[in-house]
Amino acid sequence: MTGATSRVADAPTWLTDFFAKVDALDTEAVLAGFAPEATMRYGSGDPTAGHDAIRAVLIALFTHYRRIEHEFLNLWICESTLLLEVAVTYGCPDGRDVTIPALTIIEHRDGLIDAMRIFIDPTSVQPG
Repeated sequence: MTGATSRVADAPTWLTDFFAKVDALDTEAVLAGFAPEATMRYGSGDPTAGHDAIRAVLIALFTHYRRIEHEFLNLWICESTLLLEVAVTYGCPDGRDVTIPALTIIEHRDGLIDAMRIFIDPTSVQPG
């Protein structure tokens, strides 16, 4: 991948700020990081398009968990596309904290996210 980096210390400020808003469970602040016609896919869920559909996914996630915390592990950047490997800790409603791996692909242009695909298996954080 030409022009790529795998140094997490080089994470752009907009990316760390965006995930701080995710970890704060702030639906509207996170949504503001997406272009109006952006697409998002979480795990094996259906792809969503546009602010209303993305808001619905965020509300479902943010109201289900007590907390969410992302630890950046690796980052690869190629032009306007980023691949971010993270360890995500979910505070489950039953009191458990569970950390699982995820890979997120983000297409970022003109200061906003055009597309986000989150590859994660949330099975271990879902109710039994």
